[in-house]
Amino acid sequence: MEFPSASRQLCHGISFSQHEPAPMLRLRTADQWKTEYLELNRSLSMDVGELKFCLGYITMNRDGSRNTLPCPKTKALRTGTQCDSCRRLDHSKFMHQFHKTGEAPEGMRKYLEQPHFLYVASFAHGATKVGTTSTQSKWTRLAQQGAVIARYIARANDGTAIRVLEDLVTVHVALTQQVRQKSKIKGLVSWELDLAQLDEINEQAASKARDFLGAQRGLDTYGVELRDELWEQPAFAHPVIEAWNSRTLHAWNSALPGATADLRIRGVLGQSIMADSGEGTTLRLLDAAELKTREVQLRQQYGEFKEEQSALF
Repeated sequence: MEFPSASRQLCHGISFSQHEPAPMLRLRTADQWKTEYLELNRSLSMDVGELKFCLGYITMNRDGSRNTLPCPKTKALRTGTQCDSCRRLDHSKFMHQFHKTGEAPEGMRKYLEQPHFLYVASFAHGATKVGTTSTQSKWTRLAQQGAVIARYIARANDGTAIRVLEDLVTVHVALTQQVRQKSKIKGLVSWELDLAQLDEINEQAASKARDFLGAQRGLDTYGVELRDELWEQPAFAHPVIEAWNSRTLHAWNSALPGATADLRIRGVLGQSIMADSGEGTTLRLLDAAELKTREVQLRQQYGEFKEEQSALF
């Protein structure tokens, strides 16, 4: 289904940079980008559209830089973030299979030539995954995923070698390569573990994976070096982790699509926003992944507003 519109402002999710003061909600209208900073204690009203729309596709330039192009037909979606046409045009799909197929556009090959890192990341409910990141995304990749604790366990001279190691760890150490966003949110509000327990889980998984890699021959041939490096959690995520660890964080119970959400931002962890309605009100976790692909309009909020109530009421 096509909904042509040059004025539709679509949300592309929350992005992060070590050079920016706060996480950024990225909004796009045609070729125009808008950044809304999710600063601590900012109060706002958020109008969220009900329908999901294709966010377009990525192409790679010859130097390894990328372009994010809008969907030519602004197609509505049932699931995912891309229509079939944009998925076929997207260069990023080659990234995860290049080490198996050897097929990729020149710009993607250039991107994969830079050093990459292998990491083990853990989330609040204990789910732990292995993943890869380039040098330029070393910090931001884990920030965007919403990891609570993560450790880098290896570095390789290029992305092809590091993805081979990722697959080996998945097969032989039984670490998944994906953790669903819904389960990340559920873990943060269900209080199954605390921070000390999760750190132990992550450290053990990282050690097991690193020991496995250390037993393999010829890693130095591919420029692989093992590491034991703790990822530095962003400061704006600390309040979310503290609320989870102290068991004071609750779910955001109201549906976001087709609604207006009033909130004061108290922290951001990955694609989730911790908010309340002012001093002494309940800390709640909003799944900002629900915003991605939808129309989103933000308004600065002044004064008091009604606290988001529990589903029990």
